[in-house]
Amino acid sequence: MMLEESKRGPLGLAEAKAYKILQDIATSEQDRMKQSNRIGTVVRPIDIPGPLGEIEKALVDLVSAEKQRFKDRDNNQGKLVRPKDASITSVMGQAEQNALQAIDTLREEEIERLKSIKRYLEEKRPMESNRESPLGFMEAFTVGLFRAPQMLSSVINRVKELMASEKLPTLPSSSSSNNTLSNEKDIKK
Repeated sequence: MMLEESKRGPLGLAEAKAYKILQDIATSEQDRMKQSNRIGTVVRPIDIPGPLGEIEKALVDLVSAEKQRFKDRDNNQGKLVRPKDASITSVMGQAEQNALQAIDTLREEEIERLKSIKRYLEEKRPMESNRESPLGFMEAFTVGLFRAPQMLSSVINRVKELMASEKLPTLPSSSSSNNTLSNEKDIKK
């Protein structure tokens, strides 16, 4: 923290921020104590500018927004009202809205990334271009793994079909090849 600002590292910057916050708290608390002594009653932190006042203001806003959300629930036939849909926007409502926007943005980016990967894979499949590469091997293995049950099912069905079929009648076998040739000529006619 004692270094000049351009030479500080992450730890020095964190220490400087913490020191400044503690200084601001000390200054605002001293001002609050002076005003409390002057007025004769306790002055709340929200009434004095400073970090504790900001925290108290955020908590007061949150509590009042939650009370209003509870009233909104009564007006909504007992159905729960989400913080982002409440009549008074609170810190929680804003956080929920920001989270939903971040999720939507992330979803859109991931859909575009998936489309890009699909386009690339359609143009050049690793299994076909370089089967020995890790990605090519992984694709070939995965495709084989997914196709194995289908292939096994086809083989089993074909075996069942062959087992259920009847034997073909055999032609009378003769010792002379002339007889076989004459049968072949008859078949050709």
